[in-house]
Amino acid sequence: MIKEICAKKAVTRTKIPVARYTVNPYIGCTFGCRYCFARFIGAFKYTSGTWGKDILVRKNIPELLRKEINKLSPGKFFLSTSCDPYQHIEKKYEITRTVIRILLSHWMPIFIMTKSSLIRRDIDLLMLEVDLEVNITITTDREDVRKLLEPGAPSIQERLETIKFLKEKGIKVGAFVGPVLPMNPEKLALKLSRLIERVHLDPLNYPGQVKNIYIKNGWNKWLHKDSFYEVREVFEKIFGSENVG
Repeated sequence: MIKEICAKKAVTRTKIPVARYTVNPYIGCTFGCRYCFARFIGAFKYTSGTWGKDILVRKNIPELLRKEINKLSPGKFFLSTSCDPYQHIEKKYEITRTVIRILLSHWMPIFIMTKSSLIRRDIDLLMLEVDLEVNITITTDREDVRKLLEPGAPSIQERLETIKFLKEKGIKVGAFVGPVLPMNPEKLALKLSRLIERVHLDPLNYPGQVKNIYIKNGWNKWLHKDSFYEVREVFEKIFGSENVG
């Protein structure tokens, strides 16, 4: 179910180190990642929706942003913290694209994180912003893992191609490997090292959400932080510790 709603506010302050503000155009996400904290932290938990299927479109976000942005001190905007700004329905609604236009018109720096190749659509805007950074989220090198844990998200290959595309267009782009899912870390690190110079890793912070899936598939060891540290060690050897966040 897709339902249009009117939000009361567009901009939220965030404690995420890379940005001061965030804008979330949608409540819910069609990628339906099983591990996502937004299932139970934030606005979606107050809905009666099914994660991955039911989306609330905050259709008045651009209108609100135009009013709120004039009252804000300069600071970087994160798109987005509780949904993917380029999930499937963005193709129809173009709210993220409009938000970027507004931020550009006010010379605000932008940080975008997405799993989607739809970001390529907005390359005309992205190339206009000097202070802009994109992280493409790639959590595993295994399609079987991706299909189970990120059922609605683009393939790994599509994300790698998106990184290559953005890099060739001169966009500052990196990879966010988070949460670290079952993988061959050397294989993924080598693939990424041919495309980018920096990468950020994050552990599986809410293992309870995927515990049953992991046990069923024999991925038990990946429920523990030791596996994350092993992956990080491999990435540091390939990228250099200074390039692994």
